[in-house]
Amino acid sequence: MFRHSVRRWLAGISAAGALIAVGAAPAVAAPGQLRISSRDVLVAPGHSALGYIDVRIEGQDLQVRLDIDASELAALGGFELTDNGWDCTRGADLLRCTTTADRWGQTPRLYYRVSARADVTLGEEAQLSITGTSAAGTAARTTTATVVEGIDLQTEPRAPLAAAPGARLQLPSTVRNAGPVPVDGAVLVFTADWLLEYTGTFRNCRHQEGLPTICRFDTELRPGVSYRLSVPLPLALRQSARSGLVLVNRLQWWTTDDWALVEREPDESLPPDTPGTGEELRLVEQPASRQTETSPWDNFTAVDLTVTGDQTADAAAVGRSTSARPGDRVRVSPGFNNLGPAAVETWRMSPLVRVGIPEGSTAVTVPGTCAPIGEGEWKPGDTWGQPGARAYGCRPQTDFAFPGRPVTFTFTLRVDRLTTPTSAPVTIDMPGDTNAANDTAQITLTPRSAQSSGIGGGNDDSLPITGGSTGALAALGVLLFAAGLTGHLVTRRRRTRFVV
Repeated sequence: MFRHSVRRWLAGISAAGALIAVGAAPAVAAPGQLRISSRDVLVAPGHSALGYIDVRIEGQDLQVRLDIDASELAALGGFELTDNGWDCTRGADLLRCTTTADRWGQTPRLYYRVSARADVTLGEEAQLSITGTSAAGTAARTTTATVVEGIDLQTEPRAPLAAAPGARLQLPSTVRNAGPVPVDGAVLVFTADWLLEYTGTFRNCRHQEGLPTICRFDTELRPGVSYRLSVPLPLALRQSARSGLVLVNRLQWWTTDDWALVEREPDESLPPDTPGTGEELRLVEQPASRQTETSPWDNFTAVDLTVTGDQTADAAAVGRSTSARPGDRVRVSPGFNNLGPAAVETWRMSPLVRVGIPEGSTAVTVPGTCAPIGEGEWKPGDTWGQPGARAYGCRPQTDFAFPGRPVTFTFTLRVDRLTTPTSAPVTIDMPGDTNAANDTAQITLTPRSAQSSGIGGGNDDSLPITGGSTGALAALGVLLFAAGLTGHLVTRRRRTRFVV
């Protein structure tokens, strides 16, 4: 699956993206060194399909090289790489691509497109041979593209919902066979935000908390005919949901053969094959010939749930004031305080806090959860903790900010020049915030006289300047969070994960 922001991913969904699944079979490599994964591909005559190559490596900042032999796929109809963050050169049907792994040993997903000529025989196969090389080791992977019958499933593009915390609701769906041949079976996959839970007991559906809900149907879909779920999917919104949130969910229809490729992947996170005990939803039988989706952009429904009610939160920016002289190094810990009453899911906002650096000073030590930010879209990449920028976007290390527990980010500033007081803003960007008046605070540096004493340039970091809430924050105190964004934080966070 795509590993982007959920909002950007749904907003920019394309035919290429909708056909890719997250899981991938492990490569032939020593455990923990270098792994290559690439799911097999089904392609219809006269159409194209998107494939991908994932590389994981032990060790950060290591260069990885992929040697790709695409001669068989090119002979099938065509083979091309997409724009994907790798540096690739091509000689005939042999490609060499290089990139550098990030701090978690991950590389950008390398996407490719394979096409099949209109006259290719059903059942014809071609292979893509991949060899990876790095200082951590080598690995190899072979991916197979198979030509199968093409079909076209369609469903509603959007299904807006609204519910209060704790409410139960129902999600209907329809699917239409827009192709010229019958569709022998379908699979419905519903991927929900963690605050929204499937509560059904259908016999032909399986589910486990935190994983997609998967329903199989045993009805042949005739060409040009639409089918609706006999009973809407029953759902429940958790009582802890914060009012004002828009939860992004996804409902998608698959052919049985496309879905079988996902289920064969050992690393794919799917619920156990344990059926429910209730009634059955029906739609299909085993296919006589294999089928693949040729228009995947029109067979999914984006399910946006707006949380209503008055269970809101107020995030107040926290600034800092300190005195210093040129040449001093001072510590400042800007951030925010959740004034409640609801908890704030900090991982939903990116960035939640923006920190400006006052003129005349330079950030020489930066928390590992902050990265330089400028105009336009924020793409931290490998810039976490990078010094020297004029402004930073910051993500808290914790998944939640609870009322009364300040969240701060400690910077060390070198004072280069300071003749008059200088300030830079600390701002909060939280959808649904109930009080915009306290969303901005200031980091202020004031000149310190030669007679003044103090360690670290007379740092007065214990006195926060808070947007609209100075007294309350001073009473609560400041909790310093450990700097550094680790792989453990990334894997621990509970985020919506689509299988596409």
